[in-house]
Amino acid sequence: MLSPEQRSEFETRGFIRIPDVFTRSEAATMEERLWVGLHRKHGVRREDPASWALPAGVGLQSLRTHSSFDPIDGPALHAALDGLIGTGSWKRPKHWGQLLVSFPVRETAPRTWKAGWHTDFPYFLPADRLLGALVFCFIGEVPAQTGGTLVLSGSHRVIARFLERKPQLRKVKMKVTRQALMNSDPWLKGIHGEFDAMKWREGLGGAEHRVGEVPVRIEELTGEPGDVVIGHPWLLHTGAPNFGDRPRFMRVQRVRHRGLVAAHQPADLESVDSSE
Repeated sequence: MLSPEQRSEFETRGFIRIPDVFTRSEAATMEERLWVGLHRKHGVRREDPASWALPAGVGLQSLRTHSSFDPIDGPALHAALDGLIGTGSWKRPKHWGQLLVSFPVRETAPRTWKAGWHTDFPYFLPADRLLGALVFCFIGEVPAQTGGTLVLSGSHRVIARFLERKPQLRKVKMKVTRQALMNSDPWLKGIHGEFDAMKWREGLGGAEHRVGEVPVRIEELTGEPGDVVIGHPWLLHTGAPNFGDRPRFMRVQRVRHRGLVAAHQPADLESVDSSE
């Protein structure tokens, strides 16, 4: 079960880390399966960095239900989701999500990229109860500044307050609402678009900002093999280049409240941005 400190952290920052959801040995087996898939699909070899020419590990989604990933679906993760969403209240997914493989960028690659801040859940959700969660699984080690997903801590509170003032934006397309949100504050507008690599690296863990009365901070999701980060449905996040020297291996899945699944059509729930 979650501690009071973990609950408070989730409510304030919009995400918490659950360590050792599965073992390092189990994570190593998962990573090996991905290397096998990368070799079969793209000719990538683990021992040959020169073969890591892909911008991302595409074409691996057939591995999502492979038995090597079964340890993710264990008691530690279930207990955390029970504590946040409610015991028996969340729908167990068919698998634990998209496989996120990010290779190191080449020295000659552009040092800027477009930061596509987004949420993976729609804005018609009620703000007073949790009807879902994002689950990030760390298959390999993700040290700082090596391609971990960037999150804007506190952004779920910013979104809730924004929708209080603009309730009409709950029912329009997510893209329209997100653009209005990012344009509603000069600092948000400034981070939504082209990111300079050096400014990003220098700015991580930097000064806290305030959007209205809510403190926010850009943070990078880092972790050890077997760790899981659970995020609020309205946690703003974006993919980032891998500036490390090893590939990044993660998974991400949306977990939904049973009431949310029953109350809305699948098209409503799948109309999310997936720009990881």
